[in-house]
Amino acid sequence: MKHIYSILTVIIAAVLFAGCNLDPDVAPIPTYDGQANTTIAELLAMHDIGATDSYIHIPEDADDIIICGIITTSDKHGNCYKYINIEDETGAIQIKINSSTLYNKYRLGQRVFVKCNGLDLGDYRKLPQLGMWANDKIEPIPSGKAHLYLFPDGPTQPVIPTVTMTTIPNADAIPFTDYNRLVKLEGATFVEGGIATYCDPYTATSHDIKMADGTTITMRTSNYADFYNETLPTGTGTIYGILTRYNNYVQIVIRDLDDVQGFINPAQSTDVFTVNDYNNAFNQGWLKVSNGSEWTTLVNSSFAGFIINANSQTDSWLISPTINLTATSENVLSFSHRAPNAGSNTMKCYYTINYTGDVNSTTWVEIPISNFNSSMLDFNYNIPDAAGSSQFRIAFRYSGNGSTWAISNIKITGMETTPDTK
Repeated sequence: MKHIYSILTVIIAAVLFAGCNLDPDVAPIPTYDGQANTTIAELLAMHDIGATDSYIHIPEDADDIIICGIITTSDKHGNCYKYINIEDETGAIQIKINSSTLYNKYRLGQRVFVKCNGLDLGDYRKLPQLGMWANDKIEPIPSGKAHLYLFPDGPTQPVIPTVTMTTIPNADAIPFTDYNRLVKLEGATFVEGGIATYCDPYTATSHDIKMADGTTITMRTSNYADFYNETLPTGTGTIYGILTRYNNYVQIVIRDLDDVQGFINPAQSTDVFTVNDYNNAFNQGWLKVSNGSEWTTLVNSSFAGFIINANSQTDSWLISPTINLTATSENVLSFSHRAPNAGSNTMKCYYTINYTGDVNSTTWVEIPISNFNSSMLDFNYNIPDAAGSSQFRIAFRYSGNGSTWAISNIKITGMETTPDTK
């Protein structure tokens, strides 16, 4: 029995030792044992691309037509939907496939062989496509059949545009073999930079790009792109993307935001200062300087803010902590308030950039407020950029008798003054 236990121990140890030295699982690099016998330009020449929305069928029983190219698109970010583009030294083609996660199998920068027999070569509004003709257009290859036609081969490699454009010719002046290529636009400017977003949330959207010589190209973006709500950048830069056309319009489709380089990202609005906890405001730097009734805080189901109820002659200041405005511009002070039976002569708002610790020796700039009412009213004030100090403070001053002033939702928002550059 001891011998049996000894043998079992040796076997188990050997198995565990072997398991500890197993190499981690690594996905095998796909290979294809055939060869291309047709260039993409030769394939495109088989069909008259100039005829809108037409096609030819490549018979299954004909001699094999096999093309090969590098994948230049990725649907990872949602803008190249249900297709891949491939190109070789002679041209490029869009291949439609009915799957929304193509980037997992057909990787950007990977070589792929395509057996075209059984597929249809056509065009949509003069853009060459490879797929299956149905409903008067080229439809995607069913995802379950894509492996019969497409054969990824080898590792990925860097994808470098072979076409650089500094001007946009007429659509018919661009060689048909250049459509569907990855191209580089130099000296490009978004006409709506800093104003519009890349795409409307409900529908695909077009935006014009102006080149240095004044010619234009249209950028087309899907509302399924994960960057659809980003603001178009400003300035002049470089744009990479797939060159397409829609009838006589020349277009470009970017794959993700990394395709947009050298631009200035528009300054973003940001909350510079806001009061989130009125209960603890006086422990967080708010100061009271009172002669008579004092400022207090009130937090209940209908109100959260500062309040003063002057039941005697009062001159009472409420002064904010220091607020740093050096990293923003176009700052706006906003708050909500109500003050029944009061006028601007008894209630004032100020700011300063040099609070001395004494309200009388501090230089104050009055913020004019005149909208007092028994209901809560919203107030907004554009702070001058000259007040962009790290020692900015606001102050509310009640001077009078017999009224209540309630203030809530105090906030300062501004535009970042150091936007990113890509």
